[in-house]
Amino acid sequence: MKMKWAGCFVILMNFAAQPAHADEIYGGVATDGIGLGYGHAVTRYANLRAEFDGFALSRSFTAGDLRYDAHLDLYHGGLYADLFPAPSVVPFHLTAGLIIGGDNIDATATSMTGTYRINGVTVPTGGETIHAKAKFPVVRPYFGLGFGHNPSHRGLSAFFDAGVAFGKPHVDFDVPPNIVAAAGQSNVDAEEANLRDKANRLRFYPIVKIGATYRF
Repeated sequence: MKMKWAGCFVILMNFAAQPAHADEIYGGVATDGIGLGYGHAVTRYANLRAEFDGFALSRSFTAGDLRYDAHLDLYHGGLYADLFPAPSVVPFHLTAGLIIGGDNIDATATSMTGTYRINGVTVPTGGETIHAKAKFPVVRPYFGLGFGHNPSHRGLSAFFDAGVAFGKPHVDFDVPPNIVAAAGQSNVDAEEANLRDKANRLRFYPIVKIGATYRF
């Protein structure tokens, strides 16, 4: 019996000691932009990665009674650790990491008639504009899962990752004093609350990524 357990132990040790191919370079497209990265295998069960992703997008949206022209800037770095529970069976991994950068949404309220409607009250713009900005935290945690980046596989392969970055945006709402006086502070506060509610929906930002990696 002792010989049997000793034999099993040797087999398991040999299995765990199978070599990991140390480094990889990769690129992909995702909901947080186009990215490039570098990975290093710590063991055949663990991989560390650093990458940079980014893109910009312009679009319009409505919050409360105001319509905005907005510009989204997502440019950030990422530091990730991948854990492979069973790399020889399936290249599935769990990932935890940090997203680091100054992601933000910059928006200006539009007016086609020379007036703004603020919480039901119509006021003249007087040639002035309402401006808003939502800034994500500089550092946000990320948790996800995926396939690929396997330290045991040399050469070219594909990868897929899906996860969520967590971070409540900080909102600045800049309304010129003349417009505040015409609309009333309580109505301006109500519009700001509508905008914050809209921004808070992005506190859980989904990231889905697909690409190719080469490990050597």
